[in-house]
Amino acid sequence: MNGKRDKRTLNAFGRNLRKLRHTKGISQEALEFDSGLSKNVVGNIERGEANPTFTTIKALAKGLGIPIKDLVDF
Repeated sequence: MNGKRDKRTLNAFGRNLRKLRHTKGISQEALEFDSGLSKNVVGNIERGEANPTFTTIKALAKGLGIPIKDLVDF
């Protein structure tokens, strides 16, 4: 993938994660705790500054209590 397309994809994923988190009424800190992710990871992903691995996406889905497909369906 090229840089612009990568950035658009990461931004879209981050916006979707934020929307789903807000819908569930979960703070970033709570999601970090519930997913077992380190501090600031959720914020970096939501801002499109990090490219999460599949294992991170799986942890986010578990922390939100949703299927993985909901995170990647944007």
